[in-house]
Amino acid sequence: MSDPLARIAPALAALRADEAALEAFLRDFVRAPSVYDPDVGTTEEPAARLVHDLLTAWDWSPRWEEIAPGRPNVVATLRGARPDDRRRRLIVEGHTDVVTPGDPARWTHPPFGATAVDGKLYGRGTADMKGGVAAALFAARAIQRSGAEFAGTLILAIVADEEGLMLGIKEFVARGHADGATAALVCEPEGGRVCIAQKGALRLRVVAGGRMAHGAMPESGANPLAALAAFLVGCAALERALQAECGEHPYLGKPYLTPTVLDAGSPAQMNVIPDMAVAHLDVRTTPDTPHPMILDRLRALARAVERDHPERTITIKVIEDRPPTATDPAEPLVAATVAAHEAEWGATPPFGGVPGATDGTILWRERGIPIVTYGPGDTTIPHQVNEFVRLAEVHAAARVYVRAILGYLE
Repeated sequence: MSDPLARIAPALAALRADEAALEAFLRDFVRAPSVYDPDVGTTEEPAARLVHDLLTAWDWSPRWEEIAPGRPNVVATLRGARPDDRRRRLIVEGHTDVVTPGDPARWTHPPFGATAVDGKLYGRGTADMKGGVAAALFAARAIQRSGAEFAGTLILAIVADEEGLMLGIKEFVARGHADGATAALVCEPEGGRVCIAQKGALRLRVVAGGRMAHGAMPESGANPLAALAAFLVGCAALERALQAECGEHPYLGKPYLTPTVLDAGSPAQMNVIPDMAVAHLDVRTTPDTPHPMILDRLRALARAVERDHPERTITIKVIEDRPPTATDPAEPLVAATVAAHEAEWGATPPFGGVPGATDGTILWRERGIPIVTYGPGDTTIPHQVNEFVRLAEVHAAARVYVRAILGYLE
């Protein structure tokens, strides 16, 4: 796909004129702590307010839609010369929440200081994903300022709670904003890859039931910990079996069944056999490991454990079900993003897969929207101490977004 230079060149020029403003906004964006922590009362609101005020100053008339008190989505729309429903509707999406920085003393630079050193901007959320959000916002602004003609509609979705249960994008869908959308560009950090697949995720709560007893007389009770331990050992064997049966997905690698939380009894009463033990599993899947099949095999494992441990039960509850996604490489947004990257970097980008889920998973699950994930920042740096993004990559991503948006909305 070649650049329609008459449309794209003015938008790229407008973007170049805004480079200093983009960096200034990104610094302010990172300095606005947006960790959701109900224990201390912090939310995404300070970061969302910056996005809302920026779009308001640009005459976008953004919507402020709270999914919970202090937890807003910001949604804005730019309509092309021919925006009717028969034409393409592109969602460009990012999130405002960031994970905890952990111990600030472990950081070389303050986690919310937005310190720039040797072309890198350090701080929690710089890569995941405030750099991508800033690039997307200023790309959309450049298209608006240049008056570039396009067909269809561009929808900016800057949402809350991606790092949690994805309540923000779920509310975005529930309010009808995704209705009729033909594709979505998710601006997560992918290190120059055009990601057309995402791992699925099953979040499971496993409850082992038993009967309380004195620790000195275990035969008078039914210890659920023994049953839960056997179940978890079985999960490890099932993981190995699934990996052997399905192999590695070309973009997503292997499926995993990972215990992440264990809870039973009380250290204050070590002489009491509890009547319940709980584990949580983080199951990561590929298109070759459908969720119903995995759940059937886990439930079969639970029944086998119950047979081997009389008077104990194993119950599995699905907390969250996010399917794996796979976008056809022939989708127009894939072609537009590949062409945009080639025009910017002079090389064809590799296809890739997202090892975790993104908000795009919900768009795929709820509305069948094809998704492409592409954004500035190293793939492995999110959630780490000394997170950073290269400013040159943010600017390059903004230029890629301009080309990809206008290329898709031809």
